[in-house]
Amino acid sequence: MKVTISTYLLMRLKELNVNHLFGIPGDYVLPFFDELIDQPHGVQHVLTRNELNGSYAADGYSRENGFGAMAVTFGVGSLSCTNAVAGAYADDSPMIVIAGAPTVEVINTPTEKLLHHVVGTDFDFNLRVFSNFTVGSKRLEKQSTAAYEIDNLLRKSIQAKKPVYLEIPYDIQTQLVDAPDHPLDLMLNQSSKTNMTKALKDAYEIISNSKTRSIVTGHLLKRERMIDEGLTLVDRLNACVSTTFVCKMGDFDAHPNSVGTFLGTTSQDYTVDMMTNADVAIGLGMTYNEFDTGVFSSTMGNNQDVIWIRQNYVEINGKRYDEVYLREFLPKLNQIVMDIPKGELEIADKRKFVFERKDKFVATDADITIDRLFVQFANYLKPNDMVYGDTGGHINGSQAEFPAGTQFEGCGNWGSLGAGFGIYVGANMANEEKSARSVCISGEGAFTMTGQELATLIEHKKDLALFVLDNAGYGAERAIKPGKHRSYNDIAVWKYEKLGEALGGTEGVDIHSYVVKTEADMQKVFDQLETPKGVNIVRIMLDPNDSAEFNIKFSGALKH
Repeated sequence: MKVTISTYLLMRLKELNVNHLFGIPGDYVLPFFDELIDQPHGVQHVLTRNELNGSYAADGYSRENGFGAMAVTFGVGSLSCTNAVAGAYADDSPMIVIAGAPTVEVINTPTEKLLHHVVGTDFDFNLRVFSNFTVGSKRLEKQSTAAYEIDNLLRKSIQAKKPVYLEIPYDIQTQLVDAPDHPLDLMLNQSSKTNMTKALKDAYEIISNSKTRSIVTGHLLKRERMIDEGLTLVDRLNACVSTTFVCKMGDFDAHPNSVGTFLGTTSQDYTVDMMTNADVAIGLGMTYNEFDTGVFSSTMGNNQDVIWIRQNYVEINGKRYDEVYLREFLPKLNQIVMDIPKGELEIADKRKFVFERKDKFVATDADITIDRLFVQFANYLKPNDMVYGDTGGHINGSQAEFPAGTQFEGCGNWGSLGAGFGIYVGANMANEEKSARSVCISGEGAFTMTGQELATLIEHKKDLALFVLDNAGYGAERAIKPGKHRSYNDIAVWKYEKLGEALGGTEGVDIHSYVVKTEADMQKVFDQLETPKGVNIVRIMLDPNDSAEFNIKFSGALKH
């Protein structure tokens, strides 16, 4: 059977669990969009409000479903995606940006004509731009090799857990190729047998000679779908465990061996002690990024043995074993440690999180503060909730105690304001299969960057609770210079609770809006949103100078 190259690509995306493709049409990519909406490949188009937001959404979709996709036109469309794609690269989300392009003849014919959407006469400009923050930047120019090149590009993205960029010229989009007659062979990278054997041997020796063990978990565990394997290692070693900022995983928060959220020396004192005073520390799926290390203040491995298990290598006490992959190393490690006696561990009744569920209080009529608010959030969350945060919401939310199964992501180490909400939009499309309770906590400064995507959530009739922290400005930046007023941190205040109707919803039908000023107001809303129906927008009024103690500490560390 013959299909167009566009449909071939869509069929391959469907194999990667891409049931929704985000996209903004434009003249150079219209044939692809016609195929997207006309052909029975099983991929649904989601029209976002701009290309940047759509690319954030593709990233969020990937975090939940394993792969994401965004389609745009040439130049003005593709270059609008770059910030989000760079964020996906930084935080290890496999996704593809598909861009239409002028015809092959136009691209390959020297000219002085200045075509629209083209930077001068340089048709390769976009490819070069994307080559800097993707693992593949490719243009299809031959019908005969198109299928191979599509498969190879998707394979690279899955292998590396990074984004890719694909340009398809206008005339190539509808040329015919053979439909896939076999599943996409991901040809996943295989570990070096020699290096795997050496890494396992050295890890075994260190662990077997230890009495106390600590494990800090990172976002690569989720990207590789290995949370269960991580829990197995914690249990078999009887290690204390913490989670991190970029992807906070409630399964580890709720584990009996949990000692909190680890962000270097900005963590709780007990968390730091347990992580850094064990005989051996294991960094499991954690990258050496600024946020997860508490602005590189972590002392893990300074006075203890340390094993770093990254996506594609293992490092043990400074010795690196390349081409040893997390998805292969961790199951093997779990097997060989079965005969090692469990570690010594006594979890003390000390503070492990800034905001713990046991801090629950009877809500009063006092004005809400961030420190009290996030205690209420910790008690509002349920097992298996899907929770996303943006800037202030993410920074403070990372310090709350989460129930089992709940995973918390958002702006990540890339830290782009607005990314968290855009990512959340895509995650909600992926949530159709999971039907998890959906929660977003966003600072209003970040929300104003991408808030028009609220219209997408309303259009697609999502059930969710969106909490907008309104302190009339950039709270995270204010915390860098506490007590010093800077006008550049002040923003024009929106009536966030009114946006739902402006963006297409009907109050009391598919949207529900709330304004919270006191602890009692907040508790009442939490009770009403036990099971959110429709799009619920909660504007939480905060004092502009209010900041959680942790936020001040962490922001102070970010001073340059």
